[in-house]
Amino acid sequence: MDRLKDKVILFVGAGEHLGRSAPLLFAQEGAKLVIVARRENVLEETAAMIKNKGGEVTICPGSATKPEDIQHMIDLTVDTYGRLDVLYNNIGGGWVELDKKLHEISQEAYNRIIASNLTAVYNTCKAAVIQFLKQGNGGSIVNIVASENVRRMANPLYAYTKAGMIEFSKNLANDYLEDRIRVNCLLPGLFEYEPVKDPVVKPNPIPLIRHQPKTARQGCPADLAYAGLFLASDEASFITGQALAVDGGDDMKLVDLVLE
Repeated sequence: MDRLKDKVILFVGAGEHLGRSAPLLFAQEGAKLVIVARRENVLEETAAMIKNKGGEVTICPGSATKPEDIQHMIDLTVDTYGRLDVLYNNIGGGWVELDKKLHEISQEAYNRIIASNLTAVYNTCKAAVIQFLKQGNGGSIVNIVASENVRRMANPLYAYTKAGMIEFSKNLANDYLEDRIRVNCLLPGLFEYEPVKDPVVKPNPIPLIRHQPKTARQGCPADLAYAGLFLASDEASFITGQALAVDGGDDMKLVDLVLE
């Protein structure tokens, strides 16, 4: 229960679904957390679940699209816990006008998708890198993106921005290798989006294949959380510049995922 013992993690995008399971798990494993989201009530609910289990957490409402909010997140983290060890970016989205082709996408949709999938990640990573360099002892960034199949299910603008997050992360990993700053991506496939209500996060024991051959279960928040735990921990100290698909083999066409 100490894979992240005393690590200070800034978790941006702590929503009710994929964004809740990971901070709950990280707290179970000894991390000190600053959790960020736009909705303060969601943050308070997640923080209460963490505190009830003896974890350390501070909430910080804000938007990753605003540089001033990002700086406040960094400052709050350092003022509260003395440093920053891990930036976990569960941000992005842009699930708007998904059924439209490029010539049909509105300027409003373009602005929203660019802001959530590119601007926000740029803002948070830049601020975290500056803090890591100031501390001088490295750090880790984990960016949550989307699997290849999910990118292709959406419109071309969503796919382009999500693919951009991957290349952005790989470039950062290369640029800051000598500074011991690791940067990796997780690429979730089709996941269930039920709110996480259980404060204890456990590995999902349900096997990949169900019902019949070539029909697989969807991912659950714990599947992504445990992958994130590994990349954030010292167990992954020799891993950087990677994009790990957490999709049940969908991108490899090992299974055919279905929505139920």
